[in-house]
Amino acid sequence: MRHCLLAIAVAMTTTLVVAVPAEAGPYSYGQRQTCVVKTVKTYGAYGRVVIKKVRICK
Repeated sequence: MRHCLLAIAVAMTTTLVVAVPAEAGPYSYGQRQTCVVKTVKTYGAYGRVVIKKVRICK
């Protein structure tokens, strides 16, 4: 019974550690990052148009 409770406690702890996202560190000079999603059009190996969305953060 004791081993079962220990196993449940370890499983719950690891689940909570993995499920909770890490908190981001402070930004320099109190400013937050600004991100913009930009659409980039390129051509593939066979000349087909490939559209990608790229996230640019400053």
